[in-house]
Amino acid sequence: MMSATHEFDTELLYEGRVVTLGAVTYRGRTVLRPGPDRFAPLRRWAQDLADLLGGPVTWRASSGGGVVEEGTVAPAPRAAVGAPRAR
Repeated sequence: MMSATHEFDTELLYEGRVVTLGAVTYRGRTVLRPGPDRFAPLRRWAQDLADLLGGPVTWRASSGGGVVEEGTVAPAPRAAVGAPRAR
């Protein structure tokens, strides 16, 4: 069941650890709009990191000490070297 609050404790994990790139640590409080796509920003951020890091990234939203929603995204497939570009 989804929490009535719009604010969640969120984190993005790679190889079981919270992702830190430079001075940015991907753990904190995030305000998300209610609705069917409530967690879309977390999925997008995780996808961007999965593509950058080259491996699966897990995203998690928690509230009241329990996980509300989580998922894992894999990096997008890359085009083969020398393959023709789509027009």
